[in-house]
Amino acid sequence: MKALKWIFLIAGLALFAISFKLPAIKEIAKPGATGNTLYGFNCAALALRLPWGKEGMTFFHSEPVTYFAVLISGWINPVFVLGLLVLLIRPGSRLNWLFRLLIPLMFVACWIVFQKIHFYAYTGFYAWMCGILMAMFSDLWVKRPAAVRIAES
Repeated sequence: MKALKWIFLIAGLALFAISFKLPAIKEIAKPGATGNTLYGFNCAALALRLPWGKEGMTFFHSEPVTYFAVLISGWINPVFVLGLLVLLIRPGSRLNWLFRLLIPLMFVACWIVFQKIHFYAYTGFYAWMCGILMAMFSDLWVKRPAAVRIAES
């Protein structure tokens, strides 16, 4: 069963990495026009960089909800890496559950951004999200003996 944990972890990380090269979001185009497409790497870089520049501060004052949604969206990847480190270094830690709860909640910020800027999620976004979830929940595939589960409680 431990092998299954590593298979899900590696598959999740591979999916996460591949997602940066895939189209992640597409603009909702008007009839007769083609919408813009942003790839995963561009989305991640933009969401991480946008809130901190001059444009970000203007955005903060004009649309604070969208500003914070972009800010939170930009933090998903660093929080995921931190959560993954905690998962690998301290597998039985209760802190893992904090990351397992926090990261899916942070995904909501992405949907707020999509709605506000008139984009929709595309292949890369779903691959990215699935990769993160597969990696973060990979250790739940390992069955622990009942005595260990009771001792951890």
